[in-house]
Amino acid sequence: MGAGLAGAGMGSATAATPTAAATPVQAPSPQTNVPDLDAPGPAKTVEYPPDYQTRSHPDEARIEAPQYTRITGVDPHCPSPMICPVDITPDGKSATVKLDGTNWTWTRPWAVHVAANSDAPLAGGAFTGTLTFEGVTLPLRVNITAGGAQAIFGGYVANASGGGGVKVNYVEPGSKAEMSGILPNDVITTLNGQPTPTVSAFHEILAGKRAGQTVPVVINRNGATMALQLTLDGA
Repeated sequence: MGAGLAGAGMGSATAATPTAAATPVQAPSPQTNVPDLDAPGPAKTVEYPPDYQTRSHPDEARIEAPQYTRITGVDPHCPSPMICPVDITPDGKSATVKLDGTNWTWTRPWAVHVAANSDAPLAGGAFTGTLTFEGVTLPLRVNITAGGAQAIFGGYVANASGGGGVKVNYVEPGSKAEMSGILPNDVITTLNGQPTPTVSAFHEILAGKRAGQTVPVVINRNGATMALQLTLDGA
């Protein structure tokens, strides 16, 4: 989160005690920019402007990433990471910044670095997360650009005899489907958590997805049920 924190007592055990006449702190301001993200692509920065006011107490900021994105970094521009540590979850869906000082002044923008994931819709769109600080929740907005290659299955499927799935008749050598562990004669029963009773249903699930996205797939192989992660090939 990119705001500079400065002033007396930031992380100091001898910080001055705030007086009762301290000026009330105003709510944080909305972000100053809305970045356009490629999916997948490099992270870009969302900034929240400083208000130059002094806080007399420790606090915490929590950030939730917009759908189809992940938080890759948060920059609070503190004098030391020990003063305001940043904790980002392994999946990047949320982050917490602890502001462990007293009498600190918000003097520089807070920067949240966000990247789009490969599972973003092919059509792109506008997506919103949140930043919560001092009891106020602000939107964290990004745009995900349209484009990329339409996802396909790296082989051929047909309706399985007796229904209940689609049978893999052929897997393209060197395809992502092959590298994902799919074999000829596997029967795919669900794709991305949705049933695939027919070839038509199978391709409807693929519609609008980007090449390179990895989705869960459940197969029946010689009577045994298996769960795999299928990376989608491109058209």
